[in-house]
Amino acid sequence: MNELQSLLHQVAENASEADMALLKDFLIAIQKKQQNTSTTYLNAVLQMDIQFEQDTCIVTFPITPLSFNTFDKPHGGIIATVMDNAMGYLVNKDLRPEGKGAVTTNMNIHYVKAATQESLIATASYLHKGRQTLVLECSVTQPDGKRIAHATGSFFVINPPDSSK
Repeated sequence: MNELQSLLHQVAENASEADMALLKDFLIAIQKKQQNTSTTYLNAVLQMDIQFEQDTCIVTFPITPLSFNTFDKPHGGIIATVMDNAMGYLVNKDLRPEGKGAVTTNMNIHYVKAATQESLIATASYLHKGRQTLVLECSVTQPDGKRIAHATGSFFVINPPDSSK
C-alpha cells in the first residue's frame, strides 16, 4: 500500500487540473466496479450511461480528456469501443434469457465528422437476427443530432463459459 500511496502523492504533487480530474474519474470508476454499479471498468471509466428502448440500446457518454486524441477531439478508437459496446449490450441483453451471449466478429466504421459538443450518444439497433449470427448498426450523434460516426457489426452467438468455476 505504501508504494501506491507514494505514487498517488507524486502524481498529485505534479498534477494539472486535468490530471486531477482524470485521477478522480479513475478512482470513482474503480469504486463503481467494486460496488457493482458498473459491469466493467471500461464502462465506468468512460462513464457510459446505458439505456434500452424497445429493440435499441442507447449509450450516452461525456467527452473527457481521457477520450482525447492529439487534437483534443474524441479518439476514433474510443468512439469505436463505445459503438461495439452499445451493439454488444443489446445483443447480450436479448440472449441472456437463453443462457447465451455473443462476441463481435466484424465491425465496419465510417467516421463522418469530428465531435464539437461535450457528450456523444451511440444508438444501436438490429439489422438481422439469426440463430448463430446477428448484424447490428450503430450511429453516434451529438446531442444536437449531428452524426459523428456510423458502424455495422456482426456478432456470433456463443455459450458463455461458466463464471462460477
